Amino acid sequence: MIIRNANATFNRFDGSGPRQVTTDVDVGMPLSSAAAILTGFNVSFSPNDGDHHLGNLDVRLDAVVVGNLVRVTSTFGLRDWSGSWDDRYEGQIFFAVVGE
Repeated sequence: MIIRNANATFNRFDGSGPRQVTTDVDVGMPLSSAAAILTGFNVSFSPNDGDHHLGNLDVRLDAVVVGNLVRVTSTFGLRDWSGSWDDRYEGQIFFAVVGE
């Protein structure tokens, strides 16, 4: 079993969501299977964008083995109760890749 820690950063953004970031984690050897496990996250509405109440938080991970790499797609979205993605938000998702 191989375990590697990694993260995905989502810079300040508004206007749509959820967004995706792909991170390639090199495990140094071919794997037959792998999974990405959420270990934590730090998300927020961007500073100076007013007071917001949490309406929807979307944090997901998907992992695919590509040779010696595990390609992890992180999905992140944050919005208030307005029903639209009109507020600036940002965050970071932390995960571990486990494979064999």
